[in-house]
Amino acid sequence: MIVGNAYAPFYRVNSVFWDPSIYGRFLMVGIIAALVVAVRGPSLRNAAIAAGAVIVCWIGLFFSYSQSSFGGLIVAVLIVAAVIWHRRAAMAIAVVAVVFLAVSVASPHVRSALLKNSGTGLNDSTSGRAGLVSNGIKIARQNPVFGVGVGGFKHSYGELTRLRGKEPKKAASHNTPVTVAAESGIPGLALLLWIVGAVLVLTFRRLGGTFEHRATLFVGLATAAIFVHSLFYADFFEDPTTWGLLGLAALSAAALERRREELA
Repeated sequence: MIVGNAYAPFYRVNSVFWDPSIYGRFLMVGIIAALVVAVRGPSLRNAAIAAGAVIVCWIGLFFSYSQSSFGGLIVAVLIVAAVIWHRRAAMAIAVVAVVFLAVSVASPHVRSALLKNSGTGLNDSTSGRAGLVSNGIKIARQNPVFGVGVGGFKHSYGELTRLRGKEPKKAASHNTPVTVAAESGIPGLALLLWIVGAVLVLTFRRLGGTFEHRATLFVGLATAAIFVHSLFYADFFEDPTTWGLLGLAALSAAALERRREELA
């Protein structure tokens, strides 16, 4: 990152974090929490304060130039629109899609990469992640049942691409599902999808205006956003936030069940 900021035509802010994408992920989760209060808050005053927090955090997120964080936040906004406004969400989705494309093109990191030749433009615009994913899929296809073993992605990637060293830095995983499929095979990938799917079903099946409902909605949105983020940066299970959200999903579901029994 230090070298990139020194020679790139733009500066990526990382605050107190070691990587702008991790900084962006934390801002993304904070924006989602404020967004839930803004659209489902108990009062107009709380909604206005939350909207202001969203704007402030968005400014910080923009200057991180974290494409993965932008993507995760966009997915969360689309889910909010679909869950709350249903059919009226179509227009909101269209507007958000246009804004996302505009921000992506406006990002100097993306724009400078896309101006290069088409053969390397995609890989350059994703900071080499497209190549990591494609080669990771090859490893998964070669070991579909048991994978190469937990923690074996770097070594197998190095052998496939003839990189030097047992765990070359250039082979660092940047896509959680691909890494899980390569290391644990189809059973591991199925378990990952089941965990994420179970959390989303658990958190989105009941919506309301109480504090418990808002907390549950936040858990689902944050989980979905971090999962999308992990498609471009990985660190899904390595992030303590993920495990906190998994625990909150169970607690919030239990709280909603108790409230339902009390009202019955």
